[in-house]
Amino acid sequence: MSKYLHWTFVLILFPALVHAQSTSISLDETVELFKQNSLQQELARYKQLRKQGEVVQYKSYPNPEVSINREQLNAGTIDYQETTYMLSQPIELLGQPFLRNRSASKSREAADLEFEYDRLQLVTQVKSLYVAYWQLSEKLDVYNHALEIIQKARESAMTRQEEGTFSGLQVQRFNVELSRYRKQRDEVKLNLQQTENRLASYIFANGDSETEIQPSDSLTVTPIALQEETLIQYAFENRKDLKALKQRSDASKLRHKVEKRDRLPDLNVNIGYKEQSDGAEGFVIGGSIKVPIFSQNRGNVIVAKAQSHSRETELTLKRQEVRNQVETAYSRVQLVMDQWQSMQENRVQISMLEAARAAYQEGRYSLVELLDATQAYVDGQTMIYKTISDYNQALFKLNLQSAGRIFNAQNN
Repeated sequence: MSKYLHWTFVLILFPALVHAQSTSISLDETVELFKQNSLQQELARYKQLRKQGEVVQYKSYPNPEVSINREQLNAGTIDYQETTYMLSQPIELLGQPFLRNRSASKSREAADLEFEYDRLQLVTQVKSLYVAYWQLSEKLDVYNHALEIIQKARESAMTRQEEGTFSGLQVQRFNVELSRYRKQRDEVKLNLQQTENRLASYIFANGDSETEIQPSDSLTVTPIALQEETLIQYAFENRKDLKALKQRSDASKLRHKVEKRDRLPDLNVNIGYKEQSDGAEGFVIGGSIKVPIFSQNRGNVIVAKAQSHSRETELTLKRQEVRNQVETAYSRVQLVMDQWQSMQENRVQISMLEAARAAYQEGRYSLVELLDATQAYVDGQTMIYKTISDYNQALFKLNLQSAGRIFNAQNN
């Protein structure tokens, strides 16, 4: 009976034990999981496939038409029939199929480039979420340390109150501080859980995981040695979205040529075979063409011309946008780096906070001094971790805007 109860207890607790498991994961491992499991990446790929389908449809050649006609021609008592088998094929006389194929190839390449850029954007989002999760994890540890210090000091104050050397007012002040820090810690916990769920939605196929994520990377602030203009020029040459827009601009120009040549209607060539009931038979050859009196494809020509000029304008504006994006991202990185360098002086460590607590217990620190030291520790450490997070996220953004130049330089 006891053995049965033992296994029942294990089976009841097993899901909770599995859910409580945690695993350490690095930033690179997070990116690899994203590439393997991300539903967001799958949506981007479907978008790519839809565009490729439009390309295939555009360059497809008109299908031939097959027809069979049977004529019953009776003259008095004579039974007479004619059967005609006919194949009709439209033929574009000015080489439109070759232009369509070239335009379609450029549009297909543009779709592939747009997918690569969309995926790079998603990878940047995943990295930013990882850094945000790391920052909140470190912030939670800071609040736990502060709570531990306040809790120990409160216990000491309660003991000295019982001895008659402390007033109840100081103990009450500790109670207020404990409640305040617990509330702030719980808010950090909630933000941490929300960020973990968002990160899990990117790296796990089902959008969640039974395993708690633990960041294993120790993030730092690493200066970059690249100049702003170097990054701008590299972005001009290598940005996938800029290349995709260039391909779409070229494809639009080719489409404009197609529409202009379509002002001459297609020639329909008819080839067939005829049988007559009197035994006569032979081939039938013919053709037809629409006379361009009322429609000369002017509307489509105007639309294609406007689309072509629009793509050229978009390309010019895109280059300006790329320059502005790199400049803004570069300035953000430099700004956060300056903030980081100014923060390196007078950092409050956990050892200094422990020393403040010990001094308070020995009567060398007042209550206000201990609470001020605790608040300084919390504010200082959380600001440090926030600055590290801000810098890495700014670096990820600059890497995206500069077509991966930042991490390519660091890897080399």
